[in-house]
Amino acid sequence: MAGKTRKASRSDWVVAIPSYKRAEILRDKTLAILKKYGIESSRIYIFVADADEAATYKATLNPKDYNKIVVAEKGLHNARNIINGYFPVGKKIVEADDDIRGFIEFDASTKRHERPVVSLKRIIDRGFAEAAKAGARLWGVYPSANGFFMKDTVTTNLKHIVGSFWGQINPGKKVVIHLQSKEDYERTLQFWKMDGVVVRLNFVSPQTAYYKTPGGLQLTRTKEKIEAEVKFLQEHYPEFIKINPHRKSGFVEIRLKEPTEHT
Repeated sequence: MAGKTRKASRSDWVVAIPSYKRAEILRDKTLAILKKYGIESSRIYIFVADADEAATYKATLNPKDYNKIVVAEKGLHNARNIINGYFPVGKKIVEADDDIRGFIEFDASTKRHERPVVSLKRIIDRGFAEAAKAGARLWGVYPSANGFFMKDTVTTNLKHIVGSFWGQINPGKKVVIHLQSKEDYERTLQFWKMDGVVVRLNFVSPQTAYYKTPGGLQLTRTKEKIEAEVKFLQEHYPEFIKINPHRKSGFVEIRLKEPTEHT
């Protein structure tokens, strides 16, 4: 009986999806993938910018594929903050981008060292279990869907927790996001400063196009805005930020200064 209680508690999570002008993309990608992996619609909440957007999403999506559409505010950072306020403190929340087309996990026995994720529920439960073991409130996955770079490890040092798919034990207003494009770096650092640990599952990654999918951040992202956000991070977290000259996205990219890795 005790084992069943622990399992039920570990599985008590919801999925929150912020989305802006991507109703069809959300329907055809993330919602379809969650359905494929057997994620119950009762877990799924969609956060949109305003009442007009809510009407569009309701007209486009199958109501059987989600629990509720919540009117938030325009801007990804606003949606993130509203999600934390919508659910109670301590709630286990998985947040997902609206354009995820699949998930892969590391498999050294295959030619590309990867395979489609077998059980997404098992991955999510593992994320929260590893976070609980480490004393962390934030966990994430490997940022690049490429088996040649992924590893069969779980790390607890300061690593970037990418915003496309991640989980948190809701800290409420202790975490407030100000940035749009670099919001995942800001969140990583806020949790790191609170807990001294963030968890990353380096053996799993979502398949998504960070700079190419129409709608969402693509409607507002500019080089000037990203440069301003990088400056914000350098001013507020100077000990953790360094410029990454090796990325070829066309935007200013950063890296986190990492202490000794723990696996």
